[in-house]
Amino acid sequence: MREMRPSGPPSRRLDRLGSWLRYGTRLDSKLIVLVLCIACLVIGTLYAFSYASMRTLVGSIYEQRARNVTSIISKSIEEKDYVLYYSSALDAEVARLLEQQEAVVGITVIGRTARGFLTIASTDPSARGSLASPGEAAAYAGLRDVEVAPVKLQGVARLRALDPIFSGADLIGVVQVDMSTAEQARAVFRLSWQFAVGSLVGFALLGGFLYLAIRRALTRPVERLAQAMGAVSRRQYDIEVAQPATRQPGLETRDEMAQLIDGFNLMTRVLHSHEQELLKLVVLDELTGAYTVDHLKAELERELSKTRRYKHPTSVLVADAEGASALSPEDRDQALIASAAFLVRNLRNVDTVFRVGPTRFAALLPETPPAGAAAAARRVEARIPDLAASLGFPMSLRLRAIGWAEDGAPEIDEVLRDTLGA
Repeated sequence: MREMRPSGPPSRRLDRLGSWLRYGTRLDSKLIVLVLCIACLVIGTLYAFSYASMRTLVGSIYEQRARNVTSIISKSIEEKDYVLYYSSALDAEVARLLEQQEAVVGITVIGRTARGFLTIASTDPSARGSLASPGEAAAYAGLRDVEVAPVKLQGVARLRALDPIFSGADLIGVVQVDMSTAEQARAVFRLSWQFAVGSLVGFALLGGFLYLAIRRALTRPVERLAQAMGAVSRRQYDIEVAQPATRQPGLETRDEMAQLIDGFNLMTRVLHSHEQELLKLVVLDELTGAYTVDHLKAELERELSKTRRYKHPTSVLVADAEGASALSPEDRDQALIASAAFLVRNLRNVDTVFRVGPTRFAALLPETPPAGAAAAARRVEARIPDLAASLGFPMSLRLRAIGWAEDGAPEIDEVLRDTLGA
């Protein structure tokens, strides 16, 4: 059996996942997830408030219904002018009222006697003749109007309404009515489903509206800018990003995206103009935009002089584009342009990149000892997979660091042999 080994420590896997989420997914995907989360939060909050309000409203409706049913039953008993002690007529009246009221599951008539509050008639024969507990008696004695409260009878939720019966100013009894909450539960369930469906529709509409608005105002312009940036990195300067909407002359531009597009278009023109001037001076390589070998010689002579005079260390990083020679002319040009841009992007601002051969580049690293040059090479090597990923075909760079310390600078011919030689 082959042993399965983990791909790496959890922290590294999390780093790879975070890197993929940040760089391996499109802006559209990240935005739609963000928009859906916002829409879910908003709709969920509204649904929670609406559901709580709906439960309260339905509960109050059924509580009022319990009050009304209890009042009807109490009046029916009072109108028969029953003396509050057990009689078959009272039992018959209780049974009749129970049949008339569909939601009622129990009716109990409690009389106030010298012994206390005594159950005189009830739909539950076992309760007849029982005395109320001290707590119940205190609650009955304090009644002045119909009171409704939820109770549990044998684990089943019920609404219990208590209606006092008076003779003049004296409390002579209490009518207790237990009502089923099944209909209330069904109403809450039905309304909650309707709320849920409405919330899902609202979630879809709000999420779609936000996504379309963000895509129009942000994603599309950023996508056009990203494509234009890619073209400029391939030294295609005849590109201009159009504004997403027509702008009236004389209107001050405060929109950040419009300012970014204007700045990019201006930057592209300036870069093109400067590059054309530099090409006239034969300082830049026409294909890659890197500096030429002649410029390397001038810069290298200057750095070597600093090393000899001021004891400053200097290094050179040599990069060979492996596999470029076997590519078609179009792919080879694309690979060399991408390689030059890759080196510029992953080295310091003070480091200068030169094209010193058909498929070779060199980077001059001022104020860098040999150990620093080796560290820079390792840092660039770690990013080489990004180069192949951007090209879409096999491509790699082979790096070699050449450095000298402040105590012994070689002659320029020696450095050039190491840099330009095969």
